[in-house]
Amino acid sequence: MIYIRKRRTPDEVKKKVEEIKRTPDNGYDELELPENTKQLRNLFEQMPKDQIRSALFEEQHGLCAYCMKRITSSSQKMKIEHYEALSENKELALDYQNYLGVCYGGEKDGDNKSHVLCCDAERKDRKLTINPWNKRQMEAIGYYRSGEIFVRQDEGLDPELVEKMQKDIDNVLHLNGEKDSDGRIIRDTATQLIAGRRSICDSVHSQFERWDKKHQLTPEFLQDKILKLEKQLEENNIADEYIGVRLYLYKRKQKKLRKHFS
Repeated sequence: MIYIRKRRTPDEVKKKVEEIKRTPDNGYDELELPENTKQLRNLFEQMPKDQIRSALFEEQHGLCAYCMKRITSSSQKMKIEHYEALSENKELALDYQNYLGVCYGGEKDGDNKSHVLCCDAERKDRKLTINPWNKRQMEAIGYYRSGEIFVRQDEGLDPELVEKMQKDIDNVLHLNGEKDSDGRIIRDTATQLIAGRRSICDSVHSQFERWDKKHQLTPEFLQDKILKLEKQLEENNIADEYIGVRLYLYKRKQKKLRKHFS
């Protein structure tokens, strides 16, 4: 996961929300949850989804907000996710500031019953503690060489928060696939998240070995690599899949090298 800097609501989206709310036949003011969830979802379907997906695609640099796999602004490659579930919060149901762009999490890949779904496909309407708009939380995300994603306990977060975030990763979003009762991964997701992250880890460690043999592996050398990656997360640039994994490994190695050279 990476930090997502939320941008302002597109003007066309604002106008449509105002129109929906002030149209008497929509009955927005009278809707109560959860009994009127279906009617509220019907109002959400009136939203300018093409514009919403386009805006989410740009602010998320072409990546799923949860797993960092590639998405596009097409409805075939991106779902509009309500961070606060539509069935739980009427005011946020039509609020762009509550939207994330996410992948389909494997639900389009054959027989769902035999697949480990992830992201929104697994989450449904369950509440989340982990939040890609929270920079401090995202800075605490780490990756083992096995490809497993975890929440670091050395970043100053409250231990209870760390535990809740990890439960979201494992049990709500299934970003670590399926685990047994001892917490060991026994099956990857339908979208092969663990394999994808592990491939990046292997690639980075191979880079470290090459750079070290050439006597290039210094904190300054890695800083240049880090800045180039972070550039992908600026403006409307499209970022590499799993960019958060590479950034984490570069920064961790840089920290170790600084201690070594100090």
